[in-house]
Amino acid sequence: MSSFGDVHHVGITVRDLDASLAWYERMFDLRPEFVAEGSGPELSAAVGVPEAKLRFAFLRFGSCVVELLHYDNDRDDRAGRSNADVGSAHVCIDVPDLRAAYEDLLGKGVEFLSAPLDIPDGPLAGCSFVYFTDPNGVTLELFQSNGRRH
Repeated sequence: MSSFGDVHHVGITVRDLDASLAWYERMFDLRPEFVAEGSGPELSAAVGVPEAKLRFAFLRFGSCVVELLHYDNDRDDRAGRSNADVGSAHVCIDVPDLRAAYEDLLGKGVEFLSAPLDIPDGPLAGCSFVYFTDPNGVTLELFQSNGRRH
């Protein structure tokens, strides 16, 4: 038996916390559980960023928390990492009706990488998914399950 519990949250660094929070509210009707800030030598050492000054917020997607972080430090703002790049990640959002969620977000201006893909066979047969990105280039996925636990 593992001595580890559930995943507590997934953290994503963003260019502009306020703009990102506004986007997630507009797209998913999510409001932050809280917004906080921090700085100082202890924080800098803990996060591995010299002279770190950051603001962060927690957004709850059901039982999962996404932490959005904004560092007020010099950084590389280039987005556009490929999903094939080592270290790339994405956040998958479970939806009960993929087509309805897809149409809703299309109407709000989301540009998807493709139309939803139905998985015809294999361990995820009967599931569907579609990818898109947030304004920071973070890959998001909508996923409709086939009702079996994966």
